[in-house]
Amino acid sequence: MSLSYELRVLELDSQTQLLERVQLLTQFAANFVVVRGESGSGKTWLAHRYLETWSHDKNQSLVTCLANQGDEVNRGNILRQLFPQSMYSTTDSLNDSVERILEGEACNIVIVVDDAQHISQALLAELWLLYIASQSVAKQNISVVMFSSSDSLLSRLSRLSHGLEQKPVELEVDELSASESKRFFETMVLRYMDESVEKKLKSAFTNTRPYPGDILALGEQKMEKKVIIRSLVGSPAKIAVTVAVIVLLLFLGYSWLLKSPKPTSDNTIDLQLEQTAIPTLGQSGDDASASQAQKANQDMPGDLEASDDSTSLPPAVTSETASVGVSETGERVVITSDVVDALLDDRTEIAAQKAPEIEQVVEAHKAVEPADTTARLKTAITFSFARDELNALPSNSYTLQIAAMTALEDVQYFLNQHNFDKPVRVYPTLRGEEKWYIVTYDHYPSIQAARDATENLPDDIQSLGPWAKSMSQVQREIARWQE
Repeated sequence: MSLSYELRVLELDSQTQLLERVQLLTQFAANFVVVRGESGSGKTWLAHRYLETWSHDKNQSLVTCLANQGDEVNRGNILRQLFPQSMYSTTDSLNDSVERILEGEACNIVIVVDDAQHISQALLAELWLLYIASQSVAKQNISVVMFSSSDSLLSRLSRLSHGLEQKPVELEVDELSASESKRFFETMVLRYMDESVEKKLKSAFTNTRPYPGDILALGEQKMEKKVIIRSLVGSPAKIAVTVAVIVLLLFLGYSWLLKSPKPTSDNTIDLQLEQTAIPTLGQSGDDASASQAQKANQDMPGDLEASDDSTSLPPAVTSETASVGVSETGERVVITSDVVDALLDDRTEIAAQKAPEIEQVVEAHKAVEPADTTARLKTAITFSFARDELNALPSNSYTLQIAAMTALEDVQYFLNQHNFDKPVRVYPTLRGEEKWYIVTYDHYPSIQAARDATENLPDDIQSLGPWAKSMSQVQREIARWQE
């Protein structure tokens, strides 16, 4: 995991204490834990953080329940992450599938369920039965941690555990304290916003619930656009005055058109005479026609002499063609993903720490022959973006980020220089006004599988520093390009 990602993580004391309790309940013995919190209290972040940092030694599974998602889909997600190499049927119960796959062998498993308020009663019973069955098998530690925003989940579990010694453990996600809320707001929201909206953000923060989700939502309201639109539109009184002035101008213009004098028949005849071409009389013309033509020529104004109007002609066509990039002398440098992520999130101190590394890369590129640079600039773009394909992947899965660049030619040159045995997907994103192109490698059901895959990559790919990236983050960055 890159250093820039670690610096973007802000762990508060209340959240750390909750994660420590969950770790203690699941580390040495199996437990069925229910973590309840209001919407926006950060349950999803806590679920991911627990798996990434507080349960490294366990075989992990993370499933997010949706309102209209069937039990077979949820069973498949759980079993696919726990046993990616085994055969199973999604129509069988979880306990039957796990018992058949393990055959009494030791295991250390944790199943995390996010948005557990949407789970069906049948799948909830299967998870409870799986937890109970593991109590009777030696060296099997199967824990279930469920994050829910509703109290109904506990009432349903109380009916399942009625009359049994084992009971689910209930934990509560508390509100952030005043100091934690202020620190979270200043670190995660205010530092990334423009100074022109700082005052409005601070005013809105005073009326916001002390939950991480509600505080982060302040930065997603695009208050800069609201300020600009407000300044352009103005107050309702100004709008009414503007509309009245426009209507008055239209009325005056229409009245002027109605009162403008129409050309008389004499004027029309004169205009027609002025525009009539004087014909050349042949030998067969009579004397009357000749005299009329001579008189008409005498009546023509004397200032209609030939003049040179060559200056009004369009400019001469040149044989030289303009080309894009001919004057470009700078060399593009590919840097590692952690430095790019630091620059994307305005973490200049990380970029400063990596300055020696960047300088070495620049010096290495200076030694390359100009022909190599020219070949890179002339590289034909043959790849296409995989936004639809990445958006179709499950948001709780992971991929490996192997490169991030700001030019399409660099991306194509990078793809041409390496051989990949797994699917490589490229997607665009924005940071402020700057375009970035992110190169991802393969697709994995869990973060542990993604981390393990880095050890089997070719040496030239490992040297790029690939790191696991959640598909939900990838999809948010794709949506940022479409805004």
